[in-house]
Amino acid sequence: MVCMVKDVTSGQMIPSCSTLPYEGMRIETDSDEVYALRRLSLELLLSDHRADCEGPCSIVCPQGIDVAQAILHYDRDEIAQAKTLLEGTSCEGCKAPCEKACRRRTVDNAVNIRSILDEIRNFSDTSLEEKEASSVEHQTPRDVQSTQHDDNQISKDDKSESPVAPVSSTKRKEQFFSRIGSFSESEKQHMREAYNQPSRCLHCSCEGRAKCKLRSLATEASIKLPKYGVQSSLPFKEQIRVTNNLVFEPAKCIRCGLCVYNTDDGFTFERRGFDMQVIIPEESKKHVDERIADICPTGALFRKIVMLLFVLLIPFSSCRRMPNSSDAESFQEWTSFRGNASLNGFSKRKLPEGPTLLWEHRHNVRSVTSPIVSNGTVYVCDKHGKLIGFNEQGDIVSELQLQADVEASFIISDSVLYVGQIDGLIRSISLSDGSENWRFQTEGQIIASPTLDGRGHILVGSYDNCMYTLDTLHGQLVSSISTGYYINGAAALWHQFALFGGCDAWLRITNTETGEYTDSLRLDAYIPASPAVWGDCAYVADYSGDVYEVGISDGHVSSHRKILSATSDEGNMLSMPAVTDDAVYVLADERYLLCIERASGRIRWKQMLRGDVGESSPLVCSDRILVCTRTGIVSIHDAASGQCLWEYETGEQIISSPAVVSSRFYILTARGTLLCFGRQEEGKAKRRM
Repeated sequence: MVCMVKDVTSGQMIPSCSTLPYEGMRIETDSDEVYALRRLSLELLLSDHRADCEGPCSIVCPQGIDVAQAILHYDRDEIAQAKTLLEGTSCEGCKAPCEKACRRRTVDNAVNIRSILDEIRNFSDTSLEEKEASSVEHQTPRDVQSTQHDDNQISKDDKSESPVAPVSSTKRKEQFFSRIGSFSESEKQHMREAYNQPSRCLHCSCEGRAKCKLRSLATEASIKLPKYGVQSSLPFKEQIRVTNNLVFEPAKCIRCGLCVYNTDDGFTFERRGFDMQVIIPEESKKHVDERIADICPTGALFRKIVMLLFVLLIPFSSCRRMPNSSDAESFQEWTSFRGNASLNGFSKRKLPEGPTLLWEHRHNVRSVTSPIVSNGTVYVCDKHGKLIGFNEQGDIVSELQLQADVEASFIISDSVLYVGQIDGLIRSISLSDGSENWRFQTEGQIIASPTLDGRGHILVGSYDNCMYTLDTLHGQLVSSISTGYYINGAAALWHQFALFGGCDAWLRITNTETGEYTDSLRLDAYIPASPAVWGDCAYVADYSGDVYEVGISDGHVSSHRKILSATSDEGNMLSMPAVTDDAVYVLADERYLLCIERASGRIRWKQMLRGDVGESSPLVCSDRILVCTRTGIVSIHDAASGQCLWEYETGEQIISSPAVVSSRFYILTARGTLLCFGRQEEGKAKRRM
């Protein structure tokens, strides 16, 4: 409503962008009344815009130094560009208002800005030339840690006269400055862990501020600060890579719709009213032209030529996308069962060549849940509900006792654990302090992983024959769907629809927004696991060993066919298919890994495994397939031919599915042994008892 004008004839305020002209219309565009309404509209927009236009350190600098940009260059090892910004300046005698204004102080301690700027200034031009010539990173000490300055040195009560740097300060133009607002405790915890680059800077200034029309309009309207504060709760610095150079920051989006209306099958709206958000589905990114950033009126969309080094990699980024993504939110994260909400068992990340066992930890307590990797920590949970976190070296860094038996794989989002228990409880637990956020009681045991739907909801099936949808913030019941029998598997997501099966042999489709059934399909036997979704198709196996392809259109079954028939009445299938663009991979006939062509339904190849298959499901990692068998054999196969490329015998039964991150993968055996495999050059294996 920033385009409001007054129709003098009717006396009404109307939006000029959507009002058709008529004969004799008289429009008033520059009266005080019109300006007041436009200003009010602007202030309301700004209250929903979570961003710092410029870093507080830059705003308060008495010499007008763009401190935030200088530190950004420093962290990117662009020392020459940083030096250019500091020419003719000095921090000598300055009382460091930049450090007092530093946002990092609200997380732990302020960035040691003066030391960093002095290091940049003192870095010699000769060193720069040598660095450019050799392309070797300079050896100046970069691990500048935050220091606690003497209170008498930077206190507001310090009345001592200090020499001022002999530089003429430039009066800063009176511009509008938006504010990020306060950080949640979970955000603070993640910042301590994720923002560990040399400076520790949060890089809170907006990289799209130079072309921000919202800021220009606010400045023109003489608005200096948001009148209504910051109302948005979207995560700080959540950055979604749309293309190689195009970045989307949802917290800065004002939902004007320009990107939606100007992309064909690209950006879109989800939800309605005050909860409406602009999202970019994973499968739609290929349709987006990078020039769309030119029409975005804020810094929510901007083109970034340099590599994004310091993105806040929290599960929010995946939650704000449509859940049909073919990969998890980060190559260093594996925060949910099967890696994504579609449960398709596919990842773009690559397995290490000739992997070796880097370390193992023997817990000797039965464990059937799958490993989860979040913020560099690998989490496993045994059957008695003991959650253990390991760092990359295999050292235990956290332990949490859930006080209940657990057989369902768990998920982690924004440092919050969501888990279902044998006693029927669904719980949300903060990993930072182990406190319980909420609990929800069902009437039956839970043996399947929860699923986050990307709309602030969590879906969990129970042995009380119901699929529950809960609000992740408070654990309040949003909806429940009653089925004919136990629900064994997790819900797989296709846009706003959830697909799940159960012991009554029905594959069901529900709308997660309305909580209503949309369609169902009866299979020949009960469904022991979860469906896997790829594109507009779901692939699901029944207990007898049949595998089905089910076409989905607008939440309804549009087609279905059997792509694999059981070869024996005595056979069974307990695992899930893994799916790619052209193939479906399944474990079948007790000993085989099969590749089925999606288009024709014919078997492309069949590879015998060394060991009986079981409940663990295969994972496709780029052009390789990772398989774990019931008899404890871990193997890697070529996706094109099925040839076994690598094999390892654990000597223990494996029930859970693997977790894969960049250059590593984790296997948890049924006896509670966690094995970490990686590249051979990472070091010799070390055993931890």
